[in-house]
Amino acid sequence: TLSARDMRKIEGADVLVLNGAGLEEFMEDALATSDAAVIDCSQGVALLENADHIHEEGDGGHDHGHWDPHYWMDPERSGQMVANLQNGLAQADPEHASVYQENGQKAALLLSTWDSDIRDLLAEEGMPEITGLITFHDGFQYFARDFDLPLLAAIEEEAGSEASAREIVEITGLVQEYHIPVIFTEVNGSDATARALSRETGVTSAPLTMIMS
Repeated sequence: TLSARDMRKIEGADVLVLNGAGLEEFMEDALATSDAAVIDCSQGVALLENADHIHEEGDGGHDHGHWDPHYWMDPERSGQMVANLQNGLAQADPEHASVYQENGQKAALLLSTWDSDIRDLLAEEGMPEITGLITFHDGFQYFARDFDLPLLAAIEEEAGSEASAREIVEITGLVQEYHIPVIFTEVNGSDATARALSRETGVTSAPLTMIMS
C-alpha cells in the first residue's frame, strides 16, 4: 500500500522506473495521476508464465498475474532490462544520452561476465551433478531455466509460519528421491519450514538472495 509520502514522491517525480510484468499492479491508480515519464523495464523481454503457485496473504491469496515478473534473475533478460532503462532515461534526459549509453554498456558487460562465470562454475571439473533445486521462493524459475537446473519445488510461506503437513511430506520425498544435499531459503524470508525439513531429513539449508536491494 502506497503511503502519503510515497504519493508525494510519485507526484514530484520526472521519471518512474517499473520492473513491469505485473509486479507493480498496486501502483496503477497512482501512475494514472502522475505526469512522470514511465519506463517499463519488461518491454521486449521474453517472459515465462507464472507458476501455478499462489502467494498467500491473510485469509486469501493473490499472484503476480499471468507472467512471472522475476525475470531479472536471468542475466540475459537483465541485459534487456538494462537496455530498456538506458533508452528510457536517454529519452527523458537526451542531454545526457551518451552517459546513459556508456553506463548501460558497462552494466551489460558485467551481466555477460556473471553469466559466463556461473556457467564455468557449473561445468567445473569435480563439480557434483545438480539433480534438482528446492527453493522457498518461487522467483528462481528464470535462473533455473537459464542455467538448465531442474527446479523441483518452490514453497512460498508467510513469515513465521510453516508449510502444511502435506507439503512437508512432498518436499521430504523429493529430498530423499533426488538425494538433495541442501535446500534454499530466501534472504529476509522465513526459514521455519526449512528447519523442519532439516530435522526430518538431515539436509542443510542456505540462503539465496533475490538481489532486490
